[in-house]
Amino acid sequence: MTRDAREAAGLCGACRHARRVESAKGSVFWLCARSADDPRFAKYPRLPVLRCAGFQPTDEPPADTAGQRD
Repeated sequence: MTRDAREAAGLCGACRHARRVESAKGSVFWLCARSADDPRFAKYPRLPVLRCAGFQPTDEPPADTAGQRD
């Protein structure tokens, strides 16, 4: 994936909880894994995401956030 594609997604492009999903027709979406546990996060957020309480950079170890809310 190109750097431009990641930057176009905003924070999702650099978040450990986001996964790029491409449809059979070639459309690209970003899936937020935090949405599975926390209703505050959209499953497929509107891009570009500029602010997100759940953002964690891909190079940062995951925090133990069980039971915590921002």
